[in-house]
Amino acid sequence: MNMPALDFSQLQITATADLPNTGEIADALLSATHSAGLGVFVWDIPAGRLLWNEAMYELYGLDPASFSGKASDWLALLHAEDLPRVAADVGAALSGERPYDTVFRVQAPLGGWRYLKGTAFVERDASGQAVRMAGINQDVTTTERFNAAVDAVRAGTADQVSHGYFESLVRSLAEALGVRYAFVAEVYPREQPTHARAIALCVDGKMGEPLVYALAGTPCANVVSGGFCIYPQAVQAQFPDDQLLVDMRAECYLGVPLRAADGTVLGLLEVLDNKPAEACEETRKLLELFAGRASAELERLQREAEIQRLNAELEARVAARTDDLRRTMRELEAFTYSVSHDLNPPLRAILGFGQILREDYRPHLDAAGGDYLDRTLGAAERMGRLIDDLVSLSKISLRPLGIGKVNLTELAEEIVADLQARQPRAGLVFEAAPHLIVHADPGLMRILLDCLLRNAWQFIAQVESPHISLAAQQVGERREILLRDNGCGFDPQAIDRLFAPFQNLDSQGGFTGSGTGLAIAQRIALRHHGGIRAESQPGEGACFAFWLPPAAELMALLAGDPL
Repeated sequence: MNMPALDFSQLQITATADLPNTGEIADALLSATHSAGLGVFVWDIPAGRLLWNEAMYELYGLDPASFSGKASDWLALLHAEDLPRVAADVGAALSGERPYDTVFRVQAPLGGWRYLKGTAFVERDASGQAVRMAGINQDVTTTERFNAAVDAVRAGTADQVSHGYFESLVRSLAEALGVRYAFVAEVYPREQPTHARAIALCVDGKMGEPLVYALAGTPCANVVSGGFCIYPQAVQAQFPDDQLLVDMRAECYLGVPLRAADGTVLGLLEVLDNKPAEACEETRKLLELFAGRASAELERLQREAEIQRLNAELEARVAARTDDLRRTMRELEAFTYSVSHDLNPPLRAILGFGQILREDYRPHLDAAGGDYLDRTLGAAERMGRLIDDLVSLSKISLRPLGIGKVNLTELAEEIVADLQARQPRAGLVFEAAPHLIVHADPGLMRILLDCLLRNAWQFIAQVESPHISLAAQQVGERREILLRDNGCGFDPQAIDRLFAPFQNLDSQGGFTGSGTGLAIAQRIALRHHGGIRAESQPGEGACFAFWLPPAAELMALLAGDPL
């Protein structure tokens, strides 16, 4: 039979007070409340009479035909702990202190306790005296038990993190839901999960051993692929190949996925029992409520594990490279020894026999022969200096540092005095800021300053009024030591090869010698985990600046050196 379309806009709304027969609306409202499970009561206070609708009798598990009607028999159904509070709430409503709104427990017909919520309004006479109290009772057992379960799980997992959180979670869930099994599992591989690994398993209130199982043919696979799954009974029959269900004697299964921030499934939160499931909707809500925190905790643990794996891999690589570096340094040390030990004797022989030729046989040589001899001796002397510089350069990288306070001012003054005695520079003005103190290896600092000052010494050779200064400046958090000269300078485009070993710059009175001085200075600065830079323009002098870490930072950095 086809019903005609309803047009609610044509209805007329009328207040109940305007009805000629209010009994009709009262009957309708009582029928509506009964169908909704709402118990209605009216307390006629002066008459001492309490009226109930049928739903009230049902809520208290009473038969209207056999119930005595005595209030004492009714009150005996209330939980003894709740009765004083309910009485106080009623008294407060009658006095006008606060509205009547309370929750209490009553005996359930089949045992246990049922939660009822009572609300009512109080009608008063002209003098303000309470004459009638009318209200409703409704069954809120499901809501109260759910809230109690939530509070219990929250209390059980408070202040817990990492694996401790998961253990507390499954233990609290099993206890709150009254099930034998509750566990958290992570699935792998993440892209297309095929297996699950239980990371926290509660069995009969105790933590069980971790287990690993394949997802195929299990309800867990459906959770991974489709989200929340519930099998309230006969779960073994639906998954006959799942041996784990058989071993657990599982009758019901409920599970929710644990998802990462990007939506991919990380794991599962599951409960099982050996009896059919009850209150499945509340269980689903409870699992989903705590799945969010569990997902975040699991993702954090997986990220930490990945970081630990990467750190371990990095440490292994660093250890391997450190071993390689130590082996290379040993080889370099052996090579340096070979250069010094094996090349110097034949070189000394060349120089010795060359000197004999020069002293004893020079008259027998013509001009060309004498020139060749001088060139030979000069080349041998240069080779000797190159060997010495090569050995010095390699030893700087291999030498362990002995850190102490170094007064650069005093060192520079000593080096300048020695240079002035050996290679005087007429009219030289040398200025050094007082008490330039650094924490470094004293011997290497002397070599560094000696290299920089010798370099400046060569550049000022052709200057009419030579000037060299040593000072310090702060650049951000870095303290730089500056050595300036007013020599002939050099092309700034040559800075890239300035600190390369055995590189000479051909500029106005520029570098002479082996070309290792500035390379040695740079090696010393780098050996201290510092640095060095240079600035210059042709004809405008040069400035070399080097910097070292503060003492505490330097000691920490040196602690990790492979030497």
